[in-house]
Amino acid sequence: MARKRAVIAVVSAILLTLYPLAAPASPSNRSSNVLRVAGSIAPLAGIAQQVGGDYVNASTLFPEGLDPHASQLPQDVVNAANAADLLVLTGHFPWETDLINQTGKPFVSLEDSSAIARYEDYGATLSAMPGTGEGNQTSQEEQNANPHGYWLLPRNAIAIANATRAALGMLNFTMSSIWNANFRGFVGDVQGFEDLVAVRNSQYHFSSMRAIVVAAEEAYVAETFGIICDAVLQVENVFISPGELLTVQDALRNGTIQLILGSDVSRLETGGEFAYQLVQDYGGTLIWWNTVSFSGFADYVAMMSYNLGVLVSALEHGAASNSSGVTNLVLIMMSGLLSVVAIIETAVLIQRAKHE
Repeated sequence: MARKRAVIAVVSAILLTLYPLAAPASPSNRSSNVLRVAGSIAPLAGIAQQVGGDYVNASTLFPEGLDPHASQLPQDVVNAANAADLLVLTGHFPWETDLINQTGKPFVSLEDSSAIARYEDYGATLSAMPGTGEGNQTSQEEQNANPHGYWLLPRNAIAIANATRAALGMLNFTMSSIWNANFRGFVGDVQGFEDLVAVRNSQYHFSSMRAIVVAAEEAYVAETFGIICDAVLQVENVFISPGELLTVQDALRNGTIQLILGSDVSRLETGGEFAYQLVQDYGGTLIWWNTVSFSGFADYVAMMSYNLGVLVSALEHGAASNSSGVTNLVLIMMSGLLSVVAIIETAVLIQRAKHE
């Protein structure tokens, strides 16, 4: 009997030692389990935060308002990356390679073989550059692929979330059930958003429209809404050719192309100024979306719901006339209100799907 009690005592001691490693963290010790995740840009940090939930502290590396394509790396970015446990990168910006080399931190990215998880392994793909068409992606596949803003397409956002989930599991496997549950919740939110897009499309038929984009990243938002993009005005420092520009001008004039699509980034560049001139001279509806900035949005679905609201507002009230500051202010206010409605409707659709 004494020997039995001794065995039980030893086993109990071992189990008590192992329990904190196997059990989910309680609120009292949660802070010691929080992982610091740094995303290249706000949308990636937002996705990581949703997957990590209360057990991840996600931040954005590149300062808002600067061009994320800049080659020079601010020291603040290096310091923030050094303080992180995991980097969530696009695999597109030149400074990310320098960051990997300088910090040696584990990271997830699109296709880098040294990443601990790659988005392409979870289903992320690059679409064709606007104007090239899918049929051209054969021997020139890499040349025609569009790496700008691929994280905005819902299936790619899900792939990024899935790779981030896997990476977090590698860093702390005891929390894997939480990462997995949060990922499933994210997928449900995205599906609810896609349901809302389908509802709005049945009302406004935007998937039958054609557009040009100011910069290449806006094409992924357009693809989310089923809008075909025939050309891009500016890809980094390269502008549309004179021949392509004449074709675009004729298409805007005769109504073959109905939309000009820009973003928070391209609006501040030369292409953005050019877009204003095109819509004044040749017609069309000019729309500005959010693609990199995450200000005012808690997550990916909120940002994309805002973009949907802006599209609906422009189609309802007409954004072709961009010469009036008062008109612009009214349209912005209406876009904001519609985006709030879109976010609320998305939440309702998500909750309905969960109950069903």
